[in-house]
Amino acid sequence: MNRYEIEIKLPVKNLDDVKEQLRSKGFQEEALIRECDMYYNSLYHDVKKLGEALRIRKSTNLSTGKLQAQINFKGKKIDDVSMSRQEYETLVENPETMEKILIALGFEPAAGVQKIRCYMKRDNMTACLDQVENLGDFLELEMIAPEESMRVRYLQGMEKLLIELGLSMKETVRTSYLSMLAGESD
Repeated sequence: MNRYEIEIKLPVKNLDDVKEQLRSKGFQEEALIRECDMYYNSLYHDVKKLGEALRIRKSTNLSTGKLQAQINFKGKKIDDVSMSRQEYETLVENPETMEKILIALGFEPAAGVQKIRCYMKRDNMTACLDQVENLGDFLELEMIAPEESMRVRYLQGMEKLLIELGLSMKETVRTSYLSMLAGESD
C-alpha cells in the first residue's frame, strides 16, 4: 500500500503558546515521547545523496516508560514547498538486531537526532511540538495520504491552520533535523 507523508515544519519561539493555540483549535494531546533516531547510509545506495532517509527510531513514552522501535524509509521530497514524500515504516521488535542486519547489508550508522516530541491530533492531522537537542523548538504538521494527488488539498488545510495560529507557510523549512544539525541544507 502506498503511503505519502504530507508534512510541513517551522521553527517556533514558544512551544507552550503553540500548544495552547492548538488546543483552542481542537487538537488533543496524545503523548509525550523521547525519540532517538539513528540514520543509515551506504556506498552502494547513498541515501543522503539521493535525497532519501533510512532510520531506526527508538521512542520512549515519557508517561508510561514504554519503549517502541521502528524502521523508516522516506523517499525523495515530491514538491518544492514542503517535506512531503513517500514513506514506508514498520515496527521493529529488536532494534539492535535490525541495526546488525543493516550493517551486514552494507549500511553504516551516519548520524543521530534526539528530541522530545509532544504529539497532538485533530481528525487526520497530527501536530508535533519538537524540542530538538542542539537545535531548538519546531512545529511539524503531518497528514498521511494514500495517494500523492491528495497532497495539495492537505497542504492547503495546513496553511489555513498556520494562518489561524498567526504563522505562515513562508516560515516553513524543508531541511531535515539531521541536515540542520550538520549545518547543511537538503
